[in-house]
Amino acid sequence: MWVESDTNMPGGEAMARQFVEGKSFFLSEFGIECREAWLPDSFGYSAALPQIVKSAGSRWFLTQKISWNQTNRMPHHTFNWEGIDGTRLFTHFPPVDTYNSELSGRELAHAERNYRDHGRGTVSLVPFGFGDGGGGPTREMLAAAARTADLEGSPKVRIGSAESFFRQAEQDYTSLPVWVGEMYLELHRGTYTSQARTKKGNRRSEHLLREAELWCATAAVRTDGAYAYPAAELKRLWRLVLLQQFHDILPGSSIAWVHQDAERNYQAIEAGLEALIGQAAAAVLGSGEREFLLNAAPHARDGVPALAAGEPAFSSEAVSATAEAGGYVLDNGVIRAVLDANGLLTSLRDYASGREAIAPDQYGNLLELHRDTPNEWDAWDIDEFYRRNVTALTGAESVRLEGEGGAAVVVVERLAGASSITQRITLAPESPSLSITTSVDWQEREKLLKLGFALDIRADRSAAETQFGHVFRPTHINTSWEAAKFEICAHRWIHVAEPGYGVAVSNASTYGHDVARNVRESDGGTTTTVRLSLLRAPKFPDPEADRGLHDLTVTIRPGAGIAEAVQEGYRTNLAPRMVRGAAPVEPLFSVTNPALVIEAVKLAEDGSGDVIARLYESLGERSTGRVTANFASAAVRAVDLLERDVQSPGVEAGAGGATLQLRPFQLVTLRFTRA
Repeated sequence: MWVESDTNMPGGEAMARQFVEGKSFFLSEFGIECREAWLPDSFGYSAALPQIVKSAGSRWFLTQKISWNQTNRMPHHTFNWEGIDGTRLFTHFPPVDTYNSELSGRELAHAERNYRDHGRGTVSLVPFGFGDGGGGPTREMLAAAARTADLEGSPKVRIGSAESFFRQAEQDYTSLPVWVGEMYLELHRGTYTSQARTKKGNRRSEHLLREAELWCATAAVRTDGAYAYPAAELKRLWRLVLLQQFHDILPGSSIAWVHQDAERNYQAIEAGLEALIGQAAAAVLGSGEREFLLNAAPHARDGVPALAAGEPAFSSEAVSATAEAGGYVLDNGVIRAVLDANGLLTSLRDYASGREAIAPDQYGNLLELHRDTPNEWDAWDIDEFYRRNVTALTGAESVRLEGEGGAAVVVVERLAGASSITQRITLAPESPSLSITTSVDWQEREKLLKLGFALDIRADRSAAETQFGHVFRPTHINTSWEAAKFEICAHRWIHVAEPGYGVAVSNASTYGHDVARNVRESDGGTTTTVRLSLLRAPKFPDPEADRGLHDLTVTIRPGAGIAEAVQEGYRTNLAPRMVRGAAPVEPLFSVTNPALVIEAVKLAEDGSGDVIARLYESLGERSTGRVTANFASAAVRAVDLLERDVQSPGVEAGAGGATLQLRPFQLVTLRFTRA
């Protein structure tokens, strides 16, 4: 029996909680519990997974899905998989190329012939039974296994568990080849985008859970237990969010009823978490009429420290908005944006570098409408030929200027087929980024809506956020492996750069992206184009998929390095919230190095009242710093994702905190025992 989870899209903390909640401890295909192996059925495998799997105490990884690749074959069936932080995981792909084997002679012969590690390994695993229907082995299959236990001309079959296979394989094949980085599935690329409301609900729920746990933990600690930490309710809501991450829900490839249920669940999740946040804020801030910002992000914002509640430092600096050539010039002293008469971004500069981000004679904020008719599997697939039929939405019905809370807002109205689009392009005081919210009444069928930025950058690779870090992908297509990645997955941000200069593009609910490069004949420069896939309109299995209203927010930050991209991703997804109270609240933790990002703060699962802080090295470099508890702590120790004591390299626990010397992207969970 398989339990399925789409690991390419959920945020890092949601992936960690799948282990905490037991969602990723699977039964083997023979009904024997196996807590050592991780067996997901996912449309591609994040390069962060080896570390996450090991951090949960598992040691093996098994999947059949990569055999579905359309273009390239993986070079091995048994190998070590190396993740973004260097963690290696013993991995096996069954060469039988199915998870529904009947143990037929044809299938067994294929498994033997197809096995790519002959001469080094001698065993492989065959998942058999009616996997798609939730069933198991039949008596006919068991009889076939008995007949092929020792049959001349056929591989010898032995029934066992996934655990017994891996233990034998480890002994059998000791000098393993290594695959480094993500395992990209060359299929089902449309699942990054289909059913945008489901994906937005997932993203919003993940961040609300982060906020709720942080403020509930803060209230429990700061009130000395007078506020009761709502552990049971948080667990219920976590499980409901994780349920929606089951494939085919989060990928957007379920029937209409499933997504209607998911959207109702997300509304209920939001209501429940907003209530918890409000109760915790009232408990920790007290009764009063002073205004405070709750900043749940891991970086200071608007004058409020990270993970704290404080009074905002309002700026008096104004944003200038000047009419020019039918368009507008927006300037806040940090960046300067020029929009033409059709609301297209023709110039974007940051004052720190003085450099132009938009490529000559090209645009940012360019919406493009593609015909999207994949060869099969409508909701699942985007095929490369979608690029050959495109309509650039360069015209506008109207472009006007508005003001909003000291910010300058250019409102652009467009038409796209039968759909209407309104964009609000906002520059806020002192903001290092331009925000674009695209509101669409989407009435298309078999169309794909992209939002692009043509950047004057010679980038040989892009960086895309994944769980607890980011992955680099080439922007060229030298080989079939790069060419197959014409649609890629990113979480909160994507970044392109050349030495000394880069641009970050963040989003609030989008996962599908593409990055392309072109050398200009006019000046020899290189244009690197970053595009986000905003909406699709597949007909199957939900003929009404995505029809209706959507609000999709994207920001672009010129002059950004990786550190600024990380910050921008959190800024876009974790906006501070204004509340009333009596006194500010100090954050539970302080970190001396912003490269060390606290991703989660919560109370321990065992009900002890200990405080858990999970953090990671976010820049992809060796980073040192100290995490200090701003409350009385009797002891600090490293634990795994299941909050069991472990030895964690680079963690030196001391009185009231820990000194960290972390390798790139290292994930650390600390347990603080309250005095």
